[in-house]
Amino acid sequence: MPFLKKRSNEPPRSKKIEMATYRQGLRHAIFNSANDKYIGDWKDDVKCGKGIIWTAHGKLYEGDMERNYRHGFGVLAGKLPLPINNVYSLEYRGDWKNGLMDGDGLRVYPDGSFYKGQFRRGKRHGFGQIWYADDSFYSGDWFKDVRQGLGMFVCSNGNRYEGKWFDDLKHGEGLYFHLDSGQMQEGIWKENYCVFSTMKDIPFRQTSTDPTRFAIQNAELRDDDVLIRDMTNLMQSPTYTALQACVKNNSITDMSLTTWYMLESDSNVI
Repeated sequence: MPFLKKRSNEPPRSKKIEMATYRQGLRHAIFNSANDKYIGDWKDDVKCGKGIIWTAHGKLYEGDMERNYRHGFGVLAGKLPLPINNVYSLEYRGDWKNGLMDGDGLRVYPDGSFYKGQFRRGKRHGFGQIWYADDSFYSGDWFKDVRQGLGMFVCSNGNRYEGKWFDDLKHGEGLYFHLDSGQMQEGIWKENYCVFSTMKDIPFRQTSTDPTRFAIQNAELRDDDVLIRDMTNLMQSPTYTALQACVKNNSITDMSLTTWYMLESDSNVI
């Protein structure tokens, strides 16, 4: 009876020929069908290690590669338009993961603004700071490329907002410092608009660029017992009863009653 041959662990001849064509180690220049150029390390026919990529649409990447992806630390730059030749402008410097910006990095935008902070899957995510082209500034939390969470925004004129953000808008509790007039506004914001707030002067109001003419006085009631007595007497008067009847008939408004009371009352209200 014939004996079975021992199976060999060596790959077949066709596979050996294929493996012989694999790119390994440093290669000087490799072009693909899109006319992109790569110089760098290879392992088992995939980009792995240090490398430089020139793309056909004018991008230059230099940094770490893994499994054909930008992975690790790297720098991305864009070629400046003509008539300037072979000059590149920084677009991103920082961490990469699977071909996307992921981790800590610095991003420069076409309008001149730049962001320094955390990224996740190619978007600003986490804590970061951005300097805008109009000289304004934001420092705080980000969520999927929008301002969301707690953050501080400084306007180009120096006024600043400190508080909550949602979907790139002021939303929630916050403080707004009017440094040009020397006042601080504390309140609630909804979709970038303040819906409720109180104002008070900041200690250095007079050093502001355009301070208010008069300081904000504290609102308070004086002589509470006298105020209650006067209100009781006024509400029992025939004139007040007649005004109430007019309000029910839509002849006058509640504001008219308030104005009448302020004119008729002898109490001291500030």
